[in-house]
Amino acid sequence: MKRWMSLIAIIVLLITALAACTAPVAAPPAEGDAAAAPAEEAADTDELTLDKLKEKGVLVIGTAITKPFEFRDPDTNELVGFDVDTANYIADKLGVEVDFKEMPFASLIPSLETRKVDMTIAAMYIKPEREEVVDFATPYMETGLVMVVRPELVDQVKTPEDLAGLKVGVKIGATGDKLAQELIDQGIDLDRSEYKETLESFIDAEAGRVDAVLNDYLNTLAYLKDTGSDLQIVTDENGEVNFLSNVGLGIAVHDGDAELLAAINDALAEMQADGTYDEIYQKWLLASQ
Repeated sequence: MKRWMSLIAIIVLLITALAACTAPVAAPPAEGDAAAAPAEEAADTDELTLDKLKEKGVLVIGTAITKPFEFRDPDTNELVGFDVDTANYIADKLGVEVDFKEMPFASLIPSLETRKVDMTIAAMYIKPEREEVVDFATPYMETGLVMVVRPELVDQVKTPEDLAGLKVGVKIGATGDKLAQELIDQGIDLDRSEYKETLESFIDAEAGRVDAVLNDYLNTLAYLKDTGSDLQIVTDENGEVNFLSNVGLGIAVHDGDAELLAAINDALAEMQADGTYDEIYQKWLLASQ
């Protein structure tokens, strides 16, 4: 009898141990889960409000070298340009310091989406596909995409279709890059050459390594004025600049940062009203005329 009682006791102990080993273990909270806070609350705390911005005291701005909008002064290595002055004006109105983060143009929106920067300003075209992922302030300047060619090709190239068989330089991720791919998709047999910076494509065009460059009109004007280059902006039969697009340049913020967006728009309006806009436009875009 004692033997049976001992055997039963052993079986009970084994069953208890097995139950303990197979009991479900609570999963640890996901990283950044904020104690399983509701999604709506998480979204609210993610917005960069003006109070949060002023508390940290610094507006982190993503930019990319696009002369005359942002570039390094050759004498001081200081970041200067139309966009730099505009960004400093906005930060001053917000009562915060500025921290510029230079990066490739193609990295600007991804950096904004991941909140590595608070806003971007880099002569960026406001385009529908970009508006789907970030919010843009009111356009601060109107411009467009143009074709730039070596002088011996100025009579040959009048339309995008005339780029067939030519080597075309574009900045990676920029509007010209996307247009070049669209032309290729349409059957126009051009040879696309990608560059991190537009300046490199212009230098290669002057050296004969590329035949044409797709680039912003204002940026191209600044380059031609500063360098005395003999590259030519393509015009139509009437001598008018052949714009491939007409767009506004915009400052972008993270999707949903409504307070910051409104404050930027207010600052841009003030800049127009107090004469600062005209002053810096003359300084950076018309000084060499």
